[in-house]
Amino acid sequence: MCLRLGSLSVGDFRKVLMKTGLVLVVLGHMSFIVAALLHGTVLRYVAAPQNAVALQYCVVNILSVTAAIVVITSGITTVVLSRYLPSIPLRWTVFSSSIACALLSLTCALGLLASIAVTFATQGRALLATCTFGSPELLALVPDCPFDPTRVYSSSLCLWGIALVFCVAEGVFAVRCAQLAHQLLELRPWWGKSSHHLILESPEPTDGHNLLSCTSAEPLTL
Repeated sequence: MCLRLGSLSVGDFRKVLMKTGLVLVVLGHMSFIVAALLHGTVLRYVAAPQNAVALQYCVVNILSVTAAIVVITSGITTVVLSRYLPSIPLRWTVFSSSIACALLSLTCALGLLASIAVTFATQGRALLATCTFGSPELLALVPDCPFDPTRVYSSSLCLWGIALVFCVAEGVFAVRCAQLAHQLLELRPWWGKSSHHLILESPEPTDGHNLLSCTSAEPLTL
């Protein structure tokens, strides 16, 4: 099999696909860790079904964890595809999972933006709903609060900002991964442009010929 995508040989294409999959795996793990930190430090104290803002916080965090798991799975599948390029089921799996990752990452990013905006708008009142204050002047010394109320506001916003960056990065690399799988599947070209790639299949390998190298300097346009 000889493959050229633009100026990429099959070896370079494998490397690009593998690097994209590894980046997705790393981003998914980092996003999962941030969501776990956010839940462990803040959201496990403010979860209250009767509070719409707190419920929105928890739903967005669950969505972040779900998106991270899907991103990790898609990244692993992409790495496997870089080793087994001829596999049609793997190509479709990577393409569909990448589209799902992109949509989940976009939804997650919008939810995180909403959480940040609501927190600014309500001045973090939902985050301090479980605390009972005897006097507003005693904010720094509140015995009836399960966490430090002086840092929960800034900590939550910081973690939401980091999670937002990871979600945007996951969406970008998921789209890139979907584009690579799209080219492998020889589907209709992106944005109406012509697709230039070469796939040559040989039923029998020839002696002394490396199937991963291209001897022809002219790519075939399909």
